[in-house]
Amino acid sequence: MDYRELVSHGDLHYNHTVKRSEGGLPIGNGKMGSLLWTSPSAVKFQVNRVDVYANDRSTNSFNQRHTDYGYACGFVDIDLVDYGEDVFQDGTVHQHLDLYDALASIRGNGVKLEAFAYDHSDLFAIKVDDERDLPQGINIKLKMLRPAEVITKSHLAVSTLSMQKGIMLLKQEFREGNYYCSSVVAIGISGREGVIRMNDEMGGREPVCDFRESKVLGQPNETEMRLCVKPEAGSFEILIASAATFDENEDITTAAVNQLVSAQNAGYERMLQEHKAWWNEFWSKSYIRLSSADGSAERVETHYTYYLYLMAANSRGGKYAPNFGGMLLSPRGDFRHWGAMQWWSNLRLYYNAVLATGHHELMLPYFSMYSGMYDSCAKAAEQQWGSKGIYIPETVWFNGVDELPEDVAVEMRELYLLQKPWEERSERFKQYAHNKHPHESRWNWKGHERWVDGNLTYTDKSWGPFGSTSHMFVNIAGIAYHYWNYYEFTNDSEWLRDRAYPMIKGAAEFLRNYPHMRKDEDGKYHMYNTISGEKYIGGKDTIQVMSSLYGIMPVLIKAADILAVDSEMIPVWKEFYHNLAPIPTSDHPEAVFKTKENEPAVWVGAIGKVLDERRDIATDPMRYFNLCTLETAFDNPEWFEIGMATLAFQEAQLGGDWGKAATEMSSITSVLAGMGHAVGFKQAVMAQLECINAEREYCYYQDTGRIKFYDNRLTVREGVNAISAQRLGNVANGLQYALCQSQPGGPGKASVIHVFPACPKDWDAEFSLWCHGGFKVTSAILKGVIDSISIESTLGGICRLRNPWGDKKIAIVHEDQKEITLLGSLIEFETYRGATYSIAVPHH
Repeated sequence: MDYRELVSHGDLHYNHTVKRSEGGLPIGNGKMGSLLWTSPSAVKFQVNRVDVYANDRSTNSFNQRHTDYGYACGFVDIDLVDYGEDVFQDGTVHQHLDLYDALASIRGNGVKLEAFAYDHSDLFAIKVDDERDLPQGINIKLKMLRPAEVITKSHLAVSTLSMQKGIMLLKQEFREGNYYCSSVVAIGISGREGVIRMNDEMGGREPVCDFRESKVLGQPNETEMRLCVKPEAGSFEILIASAATFDENEDITTAAVNQLVSAQNAGYERMLQEHKAWWNEFWSKSYIRLSSADGSAERVETHYTYYLYLMAANSRGGKYAPNFGGMLLSPRGDFRHWGAMQWWSNLRLYYNAVLATGHHELMLPYFSMYSGMYDSCAKAAEQQWGSKGIYIPETVWFNGVDELPEDVAVEMRELYLLQKPWEERSERFKQYAHNKHPHESRWNWKGHERWVDGNLTYTDKSWGPFGSTSHMFVNIAGIAYHYWNYYEFTNDSEWLRDRAYPMIKGAAEFLRNYPHMRKDEDGKYHMYNTISGEKYIGGKDTIQVMSSLYGIMPVLIKAADILAVDSEMIPVWKEFYHNLAPIPTSDHPEAVFKTKENEPAVWVGAIGKVLDERRDIATDPMRYFNLCTLETAFDNPEWFEIGMATLAFQEAQLGGDWGKAATEMSSITSVLAGMGHAVGFKQAVMAQLECINAEREYCYYQDTGRIKFYDNRLTVREGVNAISAQRLGNVANGLQYALCQSQPGGPGKASVIHVFPACPKDWDAEFSLWCHGGFKVTSAILKGVIDSISIESTLGGICRLRNPWGDKKIAIVHEDQKEITLLGSLIEFETYRGATYSIAVPHH
């Protein structure tokens, strides 16, 4: 496999300047990242880090939507023109992002530049080559994100510029109560002389801007410094390092400077070779190659490769996952639409496709973040809900959930569990809630706010204590199931014991002990008053909660059995699991949506009355927890039939065009591919890539009007500074399912590999992907024919494969040329660790 040639299909090539910063070239090392974009005379960066947050779960200073902020550390401009002609003009500029080497290059009139995010420290390395007949002085500007001091209620943000041994430094510090976070950006050069200058001071102490309930101190000319580089022909290097901490006593200025000095000592070329070596090895782990007469397959392949690059650039090596909106690539400061909190229903779309690539390391920041908030979420389960286990809100701060004063916690339980009328909230509760962020799930009953006579006022959403995400629990089980899935791919028993099991048990016990879970007269356990996907408000047995229970309980029981723990609880869990109420279907007399008598039953959102009067079918069991897959046809044919009926009903509603359902956040590509629907998968995946389904998906403007996505394939649905790759995550996950699935017939059951279960008939495809049990599967389909399958067993154990040649006899050849033949739909054979097996229809 020529990986360089294959990966290059996803490269970015511009022969023009980008009209907005959001269209720049993305680079990152997983902890530190930026877009690179051009103005006519400069190349620009915004240094972003995954571990920089202005505030945390304890804040009382950001009770307006979209006002909390984080991630950004500073602006950097490399001004290449002092006096003379612009260097970057449409028609003569060429910009290129080489994915295989993770190297960005920009060439203009007499100037060229290349840049990368170094993989062994938090550093951008940039090489500038001045080829102009009359070289000019180049100014590297380091700019604050805001005035030097900004006070927002109890919150203080202080930025300071300084210099040290020829290095420019920008430090920002955030404080509120006991919370502290700071970051440092350090900039130096190699191979050229330079001098650091700061603007002259101006008199006066007038504020430079005015915010409601805020005051800004400092002077506009204190916000920028520059490193002036001597005019010379030839090349030199710019090094941009960063560091961050939550410890006020940690000297991160020295840490950033040391990274930069080490880079200067190592030299640009050595770092570049190390960087290329890392990325070149990265690409050899797995691949997908596609082709088709209409070009659709190539377009999907291009975006798949690009998705994998973005994940490695944005989620690697740190303790925190990137935010779904903006990732490490926001270019317009540290305010972004939807704020700095994590929204799991969005975030999961980035991570669903990771494990099949074999790059398990890309999942670790996600796991580190959620494990890191375990204790606070255990306290929240008790305080807020009177339950056990862990409560992870759908929308949550990076470090979890704040502990409540006990009197507030008592009243919150009474209100949220409908034991106390919403109209009887105490003034104490109202005032406490007033200061909290309305995006946080706890306080998400707040409606849109407005200012009245200088006071911020709220209305609620007319559902009492229910907000869009306040009683939404699928994320808790969904996060835990990601931990279980990691174990399924790795068979890492230490991981299962130390990392996954606490989360799985915590999620299951929260749901089982939730006060509105009760056993009714029918002998079944029913869940009351929850929310499913920001709808079916206050419903009974809502689709996501019931899917969560059917997903997490068997996994908990299996994990406990594997680890030989909690033996006294296993009978309790089994009794609960085996007596769960059914997942709601349209043939229930109280279903929110009913099919006609002669129509087959489909899944619906809830039973009983819901406050938002939602009436709709639901596909959740095909989206979460392996509840309904191709293997379910063999293990649970009743559910499989309901799943197929649900898809058939929705297809009829869509007039046969699945592209109408493929919005930015929609998992429909994965649902269709997961159920073997090749035609629908192609319709949906192409619509999702093109963002052609509905104008409402676009919410940003260029000078030319509404736009769907930028030159760099990032979308704009999420709003200002919150550019997104969610659709690419959906496409990647759906594509993997179309080519190779390793799905069980139900949660906790044995996984079975399906090869090309939903590949469009007009596509030729080749892949090497990872499956449950550590099996690396490689195969190709040409004009609808699968010639052979290669399976590398990295962990050993039993391999299970659905025979892609129907019931034909197949030959399995071990690498030592020993051959066995098997017959039937399901092929099972023992493998040895490290061995590779070739599978084909025998020709003799």
